[in-house]
Amino acid sequence: MKTMYDSLVWNEVRVTAHAAAQHIPLKYGEVGTAGPRVTLIAGTHGDEGPWSALAIKMLCRHPLARLTGRLRVIFTANALAAEVERRNSWIDSPNPVDLDSVFPGNKDGSHTDRLAGALAPLVADSDAVIDLHGGGTWCVNAFVKRFEGSERLAADLGAPFISNAPNKRGGLTTYARSLGIKVANVEVGGRSSKEMYWTERNANGLERALVRLGALALDVPPAPAENAIDVGPTEAVRARVGGIFVPTLREDAVGTIVPTGTEMGKILDLHTLAELQVFTAPYEQTAMMLLRPHICTLEGSALVYVVAQPV
Repeated sequence: MKTMYDSLVWNEVRVTAHAAAQHIPLKYGEVGTAGPRVTLIAGTHGDEGPWSALAIKMLCRHPLARLTGRLRVIFTANALAAEVERRNSWIDSPNPVDLDSVFPGNKDGSHTDRLAGALAPLVADSDAVIDLHGGGTWCVNAFVKRFEGSERLAADLGAPFISNAPNKRGGLTTYARSLGIKVANVEVGGRSSKEMYWTERNANGLERALVRLGALALDVPPAPAENAIDVGPTEAVRARVGGIFVPTLREDAVGTIVPTGTEMGKILDLHTLAELQVFTAPYEQTAMMLLRPHICTLEGSALVYVVAQPV
């Protein structure tokens, strides 16, 4: 049985890179000859890519005969960031550049500007674009960003929480929306003991989305997504001071609601281990959208949680 993955035709665009390599490939796979084109992108931020890429590959295990549209997959959009497990490429000068802030790119700009320029045509001819992010190497997430005109797409992806997305200047999804393309931004998963649970959940969400978009036909329709909890504006919770972070709530808490006053974690003095800061849930119903599940050393101002209130 030939699968969608087996049938991918691989292409590459050469992008200028560091001196030793001169160029690196931006690789993407395509399958299908007619019908709606759906582009799935993982690894826009290099430290978030592997889990999302695996979810896309899981989707592609379906037989080729089930494909009723055209599928384009980009497993690693930002390779120089991915190889060092960092959000952004390490060769931009003089400062790191966020790939998700420079679309549609600049062929004479930094490496990341040029990379966005190579990705932009792969976005522009799509009927739908799903940009998969996640917690990455240091946290785990459980939400999807919803855009006006693509509400059903966001709901089909099946995240525990759903929030209205900002119109991010230079963002990949902002660029796609400006062209009239349906979009969603997935912020689900990351490094934790439950990483494969979230990866499989993302794969199931992609399956539902492609069926609704008319790009995939299955003998048995996918199970409906659980109703996501709508949340209001998100709040980033940061460390007041640096030290050793010890989580109280771990990976089982992401994607759940906890009551006000619930202890979420602590910062301890790096030298004496005296307690410097205690994080507690700020709302009567606190939606745990992002958290750090591991003991680690943090700088003052480090992002530790993203929370919100249900609406």
